[in-house]
This record gives sequence, C-alpha cells and structure tokens, in this order.
Amino acid sequence: MEGHGLTNIQRGEAFITSIEKKLPENVKLGNEKECSICHGIFLDMERYAQMCMQESSGFEFLTFLVGSVFPQEDLDYEREFQSIFGDHGESIKKEFNREFGKFLSIKLQKEVSFKEPEITFLINTKYDSVNVQVKSLFISGIYKKYRRDIPQTRWIHKTGNGESIESIIGSSLTELSDCTNYYLHGAGREDVDVRMLGNGREFVIEAERPCKRNIDLKVLQDTVNNSGKGVEIMDLSLSDISEVRKIKGEKYSKTYRVVVGCSEPIDCTKLENAIKEMIGKVIYQRTPLRVSGSRSDLVRERTVQDIRLNHCDVSSGELEVTAESGTYIKELVNGDNGRTVPSLSSVYGSDLRVIELDVVRINRSDE
Repeated sequence: MEGHGLTNIQRGEAFITSIEKKLPENVKLGNEKECSICHGIFLDMERYAQMCMQESSGFEFLTFLVGSVFPQEDLDYEREFQSIFGDHGESIKKEFNREFGKFLSIKLQKEVSFKEPEITFLINTKYDSVNVQVKSLFISGIYKKYRRDIPQTRWIHKTGNGESIESIIGSSLTELSDCTNYYLHGAGREDVDVRMLGNGREFVIEAERPCKRNIDLKVLQDTVNNSGKGVEIMDLSLSDISEVRKIKGEKYSKTYRVVVGCSEPIDCTKLENAIKEMIGKVIYQRTPLRVSGSRSDLVRERTVQDIRLNHCDVSSGELEVTAESGTYIKELVNGDNGRTVPSLSSVYGSDLRVIELDVVRINRSDE
C-alpha cells in the first residue's frame, strides 16, 4: 500500500532495501522459488495460462474473471509475516488474481469483467488445478400454450410422454447452445389442463454451462413454433438472472375464460344473479386440497374484480373472470368443500364445476 504511481515490484524493491537490516532472524531473503508464501507462483503464469486455455477450449466467451485458492497454511504465514510490519501488505490472492488476470487477458485476447464474467477461472494452487465456471445463458420471452395435457416444467415423476413447456423450449435451446441442462423460470404458472392464450406468459429460459453463447434467437423461436407441439414463443431477447427475479415478483391480475357445468340443468337467470353478487367480492381461499401436498396450508384473501356471463344454456355457462394474482379459479367456482368462501357455487346454491379453463390475458401494467 506504500508509494503512489509505483508497481508492486517497485514497492517491493524499495521496501526490502529499507527493512533488510531489520528483518527477524527467521526471515531470510532468497530465491523467489523458495518463498514460503508464494512458492514462485508468479514465475509459473505461462503454465497456468495454458491450463486455462485448455480447460476453456470449446466455450464461446468474451469476458472472464480470475479467482484463486491458496493453501491455508500459506495464508496464515502471510498474515504472520505482514503483522511484523503493521499489516499494510496486499494479500497474495488479490495480487495473483490481478496480475494473472492481466497476463491471461493478453493470452486469450479477452476482457476481464468484475460484474458479469461469462467464464470464471478458479486456480487452485494447492492442487495445481484449474476449474472453469461458466455463466448461464438467459433468454427471456413470452410463451403461449395451446394444449391441456402438458405442465409448465419437468416433473420428477413424469406422466404421459414427459413433455412440458420447459422441455419443448429447452431441447431446442440445447441444440443451439450445446448446454448441459436448462431451466424454465415463469411469471407464475397454469395447471396442466389449462391453456395459456391471449397475450401469453412471461418466462426466462436458462441454459446451464453453454458452449455457444452467440445463438440466433429467431432460429430458436422458429424451431419451437414449427415443432407442432402446441407451444408458441415470441419476443425473445438475451437476458440475465435479474430478469428471473423480476418476473417471479410480478403480481398482475389475470382474465380467464371459464366453462362451468352442473349435475342438474343450469338456471341461467340464477347464475347471472350469482355472478353479479360475486363481482368485487373479497374471497378467502385456504390452500386447495389438490395442491396441499406441495404448498403451505394458508388462507389467502383475493379480490374478484369482474365476472361476465358470455353464454349460458341448460348444459353449461361460459364466464370471463378477472381476479387478483394468486386466485385459485377452479376453487372460486367449486368452493373446494368450503375451503373457498364465498364461492360461485355457494352463492348459486348448487355445486358448479369447471369444464374448461383458459388464461386469456395477463393484465400487465405496460400493455
């Protein structure tokens, strides 16, 4: 930390000259390779650079960062040595990361990035190894789902053909990026038997450890949309982890198309009156029985903002329901054995059931 405008080499030379005669008996000046702290590692940067280049071969990247691990006994000795002179020295880890980073930047012809490096080289000096950490590739977009038989994400216990929105998008992304795995992050989710229509749902697809980062997003979009698997994606753009946090925190109301039925002929006038009574209601929903095994048992307050009756006959009624984010629409209709209060069934006076359910609009504030 001494001196202004000097390199660490120049500082060191001046420092040694000034304290050489004051060194404790157990501290000797000698060959750099014999140093008890660095063991001559700064003479070995070319070899570590070759290791980094070999380990990163096959990965596309523009930016990188260097990290390091030194034996604890060496770091302890370094602190002991620095304490003799007032603890003003720079850690060998910081020195090595900076100096090797500059050296490697020239060798790789890549830029160092402290905020968002695409690759991080972790140099373990104890085991003489290099570990390459590759930043995930994030792509944001909108998806629509036209099928009633696939979930949003892959399940541990797969049913049917094992397809999901995640696997349909992720398999195409894997071919383009040569990644090792993929993960879909959605702004909420719809049930397996619910279609996602209208303006679609926001998502981020994450490619883990991609070899290729410079991929054509239009090719990805066209591959998914032309697959015939009932999923459409649009508005794709390169993103980052902050977008995942953003969409996970969004709480937009949603509008649904709901087809309801009853075990007896539907009284359309009675249904219409029940709908009018439900508009603007605050309802109390205990975690539905159908998801109680995977979610906390809570009672949530939700507002039913609007309900319209688009069609009604003795066999069914088609509703358009707009409700606060997090409202369980199926339970809003059927009451879930009294766990949703009030429900359309309780106000109507007979048990109603959902025959079909679609999300037709997510009411985003910017649309």
